[in-house]
Amino acid sequence: MTRLLTWHDEWSLNIDVLDAEHQGLIEHLADICRRFGPEASPRRSGDAFALIDALTDLGEAVREHFKREEELMQAVGYDDIADHRTEHALLMAEYADQLRHWRAEGMNVFGEDAQEDARDWILDHILGADRDFAKAFHEVDDRLTSTVDRYGIAARARLNAVRRGL
Repeated sequence: MTRLLTWHDEWSLNIDVLDAEHQGLIEHLADICRRFGPEASPRRSGDAFALIDALTDLGEAVREHFKREEELMQAVGYDDIADHRTEHALLMAEYADQLRHWRAEGMNVFGEDAQEDARDWILDHILGADRDFAKAFHEVDDRLTSTVDRYGIAARARLNAVRRGL
């Protein structure tokens, strides 16, 4: 039986823009599990083209998320951005390879093993490298808050923009 992945508050990085995107990615994966998992209706499960298209869309959503994440890292001057970008590139290469494998085997049901692989692929990054970034982000946020307290409105506007991921 499919175990749907649902968002857990303990996964939060306390960076609103990233938490919202992470939650959206988890929901996207859960939707694929519902639509194409073993328990799905026969008219939905069993369509290899639709399943691969849905998984491709998930990969593109993750790629766009990585791009926005890297823009936020750049905005706050994250020291380990190069390593994080490398991890993103490796994750996307790994996912592309997995998609090729699934396509080649003609996967038409998103079975439990494939679901677990996709869950781990997303969660390992959120709970690993993204937590490292969150720690650095909050240190910058604390310094900016201190600066805002000293320098006023213009600094507050910049701080709020950074917090929103702009």
